[in-house]
Amino acid sequence: MIFHATTRSAALGTVVSIPAMGSAPVERASAANLNESPILAGFRRWEALRNSISFGISDSDLKRVHRSMSEIVETMFATPATTTLEFAAQFMVVCSGDEIEYRRAARELHAHAQTLVGMLPQ
Repeated sequence: MIFHATTRSAALGTVVSIPAMGSAPVERASAANLNESPILAGFRRWEALRNSISFGISDSDLKRVHRSMSEIVETMFATPATTTLEFAAQFMVVCSGDEIEYRRAARELHAHAQTLVGMLPQ
């Protein structure tokens, strides 16, 4: 998957908001938990990289971070999610805010969602 990296100047107006979903608290595994799935561990690494992006980051560092994020997404989609929490983590990396960041992963996620609800993937 290719992440379309932007330059610092193009990212200045970008606002990303991911609201909390659901009303009941969800027990989440910590990154140190050895029982944490590869999908959730990947999400935690992806989120840390995303949070490391600031206005002071150089273009070369930004490209390196985006490349690392893309590699994590590849790993996260190597196996389908088996829990709703894993599915939500995959959804969040594909649809961060108002944009779909990883087109191929979005198609895979959509097909997996169709399977989960009993539809035949198109």
